[in-house]
Amino acid sequence: MKMKLSIIVPCYNVEEYVEKCIVSLENQDIPQEDYEILAYNDESKDNTLDILNRLAKTYSNVNVASHKNKGLSGTRNRGIREAKGEFLWFVDSDDWITENCLKSILSSVGQETDLIAFSGFVPEGNRSVGANIFGEEVKDKKTLFKYGFADGAPFYIHRREFLVKNNLYFKEGIKHEDTLFTPVVLNEAHNIILYRKPVYHYLLRSGSITTVVDKKRIYDLWDNMKILYDYSKTIKDDVIKKGFHNHMAHHITEMLNYGIDNGKEGERLIEQIMKQHPEFWSIMKNAIDLKPRLLYWAVRLSPLSFITTYRLLAKLR
Repeated sequence: MKMKLSIIVPCYNVEEYVEKCIVSLENQDIPQEDYEILAYNDESKDNTLDILNRLAKTYSNVNVASHKNKGLSGTRNRGIREAKGEFLWFVDSDDWITENCLKSILSSVGQETDLIAFSGFVPEGNRSVGANIFGEEVKDKKTLFKYGFADGAPFYIHRREFLVKNNLYFKEGIKHEDTLFTPVVLNEAHNIILYRKPVYHYLLRSGSITTVVDKKRIYDLWDNMKILYDYSKTIKDDVIKKGFHNHMAHHITEMLNYGIDNGKEGERLIEQIMKQHPEFWSIMKNAIDLKPRLLYWAVRLSPLSFITTYRLLAKLR
């Protein structure tokens, strides 16, 4: 009988968190032989590897491997290639999942299911963001694009064969890898299951990858937006394309914010990007959501530079 699920857990300097994560993956209501936990240690400098090795002696379905400096994307890609499960779940090593949730999740899939999308998560730590990703108005793929979706790979479970067949892997060596990966995966999927119980506990902590702002984030978002814009030209469904561009509009706004946070050098870089890519302004102008459109019109109607306008809008938020 084929293994149902592989849970891929990239680990880097998470000695304070990883045991809670792995134990939560074990406190489940399906047999251990039905799923595996692939824990990859990526050159941790602390006791992460020792903890993983100890857990592997306790739980027979925990498989520990180490490699050097593959980063989050490279580690996930290794997991895709090595996984034995029919479905893949990318779980961050400082997060955890609800006890006894796997049976319900896996029972929701069918023969043709490409991926499962979670409608929300359980916020943990010092978080100001909401736990809801989408509501009852989302019924299928088209409405998911219309009303919005989350980038984070942990908020989805993917059929391995679907990813491999379509050559859907994470771009390596960048930040914001989910920003590039998830919109394309969602568009390529034909059969999406919407799972409406929050089971993923998402911890935001200082010093984690998602909380550090630097210039590389601007460059990586810039590259991602160029790739996504070119990809969007292949989308034939108007509703999905508009939702795809709306999602991009929020990340273009995010890119502007990173520029402001990086001082004069960041501001000059943002000025350069927006001059080189008038299509980014068009995407903001035609966004479904108000915030990108408001920024577009404020900039266009103001005699001030868009950097100054953006600062003024930021004070009003």
